[in-house]
Amino acid sequence: MNVFKHTVFVLPFLLFSCGDEIASTATIENENVALNGKELMEKNCYVCHNTQGTDNMLAPPMSRVRDHYVDDETTKDEFVSAIVAWCENPTEEASLMPGARRKFGLMPKQTFDSKEIETIANYLFEEDSDLADCSH
Repeated sequence: MNVFKHTVFVLPFLLFSCGDEIASTATIENENVALNGKELMEKNCYVCHNTQGTDNMLAPPMSRVRDHYVDDETTKDEFVSAIVAWCENPTEEASLMPGARRKFGLMPKQTFDSKEIETIANYLFEEDSDLADCSH
């Protein structure tokens, strides 16, 4: 009987403390994904998608790209899939930015790893407010 009493007391403690550990681990992993996504975007995307708004821009700023792909009903998975598909095979038919296509031309097919594109797209979906403040 004593073993049963101790089990009843210890079991809820273990369950709740494990839940806290899992939650804090997920937060750390999410922060790392955001950081890596930002770094990858700065390194790979800002070469053409700079945010300075200069006359010699090669492509629209990433904030404008996000605006064309995200609305109130867009899920993160839909957004990430659309960005990956676009980067792997940009076509006029798939373009959601006809004005940018007319101004800059069709984006060349990219050779980035699809996992890197996914990481960038996840960051881009989550961190839209951060995009306007970057000047690269």
